[in-house]
Amino acid sequence: MALDKILSKLQLQIKEIVPTIELFVDDTIQPSVKDCEALMQQLIALQESLVIYKYSKLEKEISPSFNIHSKVSEKQVEESQIKNLGPEDKPIEEQKPVIANTDMNDLAPRIKKINIGLNDKFRFINELFKQNNTEYNVAYEQLNSLNTWYDSELYLNSLKEVYQWKETADTVKHLYSIIKKRFD
Repeated sequence: MALDKILSKLQLQIKEIVPTIELFVDDTIQPSVKDCEALMQQLIALQESLVIYKYSKLEKEISPSFNIHSKVSEKQVEESQIKNLGPEDKPIEEQKPVIANTDMNDLAPRIKKINIGLNDKFRFINELFKQNNTEYNVAYEQLNSLNTWYDSELYLNSLKEVYQWKETADTVKHLYSIIKKRFD
């Protein structure tokens, strides 16, 4: 159902962008700066929707934020294709026992939510997420949805690269330690 909504949004965006593109195709019309900006905004929105559709088709969970987190998701897919780890190469915490006729959800440990205090939250928003509360909230939800430290660390490393966090910064170290505590 969600995939159909994404596809219909894509189709609608494509229909809306056609008249703007035609301004640039017609030799008798010189598009204005406003037309250029409108086309650019429409293309960005279309690209973001395409990224969402692509990952939804691959049955990957993607956050509702289109900007940073689509880049992070692309980075994670690239890393997993490069590494393509076998079960023997994965960390012990990610390996699951094989038990016949057992629902794996019953065996999975109940992982608590990430506990971030109010002061830390504002510190992370201001220092790590460039004062963008929405991006912080999306990252927080995404991190809460991950079930292993290995996956969380990959996600954090991708955020670190996208936001250009300094590995030695106290705030970065503190965020990593809070997320790590979730799995201890």
